[in-house]
Amino acid sequence: MIHGDFLDTPGLPAILARADVVLVNNYAFNSSLNQSLLQLFLDLKEGCKIISLKTFVSLDHKINVRNAGSVESILRVKKYPYYTNAVSWTHNGGEYFIATVDRSAMQAFWANGGAMLDDGTSRRSSTRRR
Repeated sequence: MIHGDFLDTPGLPAILARADVVLVNNYAFNSSLNQSLLQLFLDLKEGCKIISLKTFVSLDHKINVRNAGSVESILRVKKYPYYTNAVSWTHNGGEYFIATVDRSAMQAFWANGGAMLDDGTSRRSSTRRR
């Protein structure tokens, strides 16, 4: 385990590239720091989980031409509750997020010429189901 500043840790990109799980206690981080951290996640391997107290990706994120190259487009995020007295830093309940690196939606977007259906699936994947 490494303690310290994510942004100033030598060799961190190589470590993150091998990680299965990244835990980020980002509750008090400002948006600029969260955005800097998000850029470090570009090279995470497929299936890697990022556990955080603030989400790095909007829960309703939809891939479009303007954001298809962003880190947010390779992350699938789910929100979970934690309950009263469940964590050491507060007695209050709250929520946490698990983002999973999943490039399949972005790959489908580009394979379909940069178009997604309203339900977030590509035209190509929806025609396969028919």
